Amino acid sequence: MSEPLPDTGWSREFVTLKNAWVFPPDQAVGRPCCGVVTAEGEDVLHASTWRGGIRMTRALEKPARPAAALSGRHLWGGLYYGHFGHFMTETMSRCWAYDQPGIDSVLFIPKHDKLLAFQAYQTQLWGLLGVTAPERLVREPVVVEELVVPGQGFGLGRIARGTPEFRDTMKTMAQALPQDPPRKIYISRTKFNGRGGVLCERTIERNMIENGYTVMHPEKMDLRDQLRFYKSATHIVGVDSSAFHIAGMVADPSKTIAFILRRDNKAHEAIAAQISGMIGRDPVIIDALAANWVENGAASSNHLSWGELDHTALATGLHRHGLIDDPKQWQGPTEQDMAESLSGIAAKHQGDLVRIGVGPHHMNPKDRP
Repeated sequence: MSEPLPDTGWSREFVTLKNAWVFPPDQAVGRPCCGVVTAEGEDVLHASTWRGGIRMTRALEKPARPAAALSGRHLWGGLYYGHFGHFMTETMSRCWAYDQPGIDSVLFIPKHDKLLAFQAYQTQLWGLLGVTAPERLVREPVVVEELVVPGQGFGLGRIARGTPEFRDTMKTMAQALPQDPPRKIYISRTKFNGRGGVLCERTIERNMIENGYTVMHPEKMDLRDQLRFYKSATHIVGVDSSAFHIAGMVADPSKTIAFILRRDNKAHEAIAAQISGMIGRDPVIIDALAANWVENGAASSNHLSWGELDHTALATGLHRHGLIDDPKQWQGPTEQDMAESLSGIAAKHQGDLVRIGVGPHHMNPKDRP
């Protein structure tokens, strides 16, 4: 049993099962026992969800035949994550197969019992993909009369490039979107209510506007409008985040895509692989990190941390890749900008943040805001 691969293997295959047993997670854990087994009680690999080399949906041990039954022909959608990033990369990993004929519904199992219904942007995305069969959350074990199970065509790990079938599905969706006049876009997190980002991002916004970019706040936009913006963009620049998974869905070789690292880890690699698979080359990655600001007790940067950037290095990197005109015109943050930014993020975390260096980490009590 191995993780899904972008070019070969079970990630590109279907299996069709009669009287398949479908099991949602029975407890809210990181790697729940759940999925699909045959009428004889055997694990169905094609229904599993993997993240890198780790199977996130563990096989069930000695499953008992469910009492409930569902008649008709249905498609396996997989594990439903409520989290935006995991929904886009893992729940949507089988969207390449949603156009199968004669399907009565697409079946998903919720990651935990608090996921009661799909969010508006999620159902909108299925509509953009042309899905006509209704989506259904399976909350109790059930025997399905006929279940079509596609492999995992996208996700995190080696499969992040996407299978050819997944990439073709994304291209078809992009072609159906309206075409706006070309624009250069900077994806900002300044209106994102959550934690994690870079210090003084408004300084970056001002400079990018001076270089002809339109500042975009994805969380304030309808999903269709986000995709329309990305489709029409000639240049897409921003801090590495899940927004690039959306941009990657409608990416093509004509675009220049670059992201600015906001944390000192490898979280950006799956996004880079997705974009590389869509445009045929690696995106530009600009590492101008000077330090990380983390919650007290954290040993390293993570999705909640804040990157402190060297703006001279940032401007140089943007210029080197043809993304801005003159690095000498870049205006870095003032002391007041830095103080206001640190105050703002400290309020979000409701506690002290600690500054740690990039690379070999160290803590300095003097670096507390």
